[in-house]
Amino acid sequence: MRTSTESVSDAVQDRQRARTARGVGGRAAPGASRPAPPRRRRPAFALLGVLLILGGAALAGLLALRMDSRDPVLVLRSDVPAGTEITRDLLGQTNVASDSDLIVPVGALSSVLGTYSRVPLNEGQLLDTSMLVRTNPLGGGRVAEVGVPLVEGRVPDGLDSGDLVRVVRIGESGEPGTPLALALVIQPPVSSSGGGVLGGGGDAKGSAATLLVPIEVADAIVDAAGNNRIGMSLVDRGVAVTDSERLRSLAGDR
Repeated sequence: MRTSTESVSDAVQDRQRARTARGVGGRAAPGASRPAPPRRRRPAFALLGVLLILGGAALAGLLALRMDSRDPVLVLRSDVPAGTEITRDLLGQTNVASDSDLIVPVGALSSVLGTYSRVPLNEGQLLDTSMLVRTNPLGGGRVAEVGVPLVEGRVPDGLDSGDLVRVVRIGESGEPGTPLALALVIQPPVSSSGGGVLGGGGDAKGSAATLLVPIEVADAIVDAAGNNRIGMSLVDRGVAVTDSERLRSLAGDR
């Protein structure tokens, strides 16, 4: 009987040790892991995350709409020399996104018709009110437009509208040249063969440019040009026709 009782006792102890190892009843084994408690949900943080996502998407949408907001504005359909009257046929329209108050919207077309370009304008350039003047800068009888035939080697390369040049009558038989005037190029050199610019790859033969000169020296420049005695040197670039104080006679330098 004693042996049977010891066997039952041993079996009970074995079962207790197994239950203890599994964490059921009794004390858990020192190294046994306990089940993790359930996580608590935090609805406030989840709601904040959703609001941030929606807010970012809305801001991105507004920025995209802002960038895609384009307004019709006036643009030049061809090159326009300085001093040219602005007419409807010179203007087209394009859509741009700009905050500039100088660019002329299509709705303001009538306000620029009849004005004059104070600087040379290029095809595709947006019309800007700072480029325009109300009165004819070539009027008033103080200046004259002179067509001057050019000879390669006697003028600067790449001569263009807005260039300020010093016009000199070339001396004969070793005599020094005579300064005539500071002149403004209002139409660049164009060859008679169809648009080549002197110094820019075009044919130099038959090239001519239109100069704006002080009225008092216009006859002398025409005479020097007719006798093939014209020479020029470049003084400055990007000069406007309204800079009349720069178009002074150099007769005193003779």
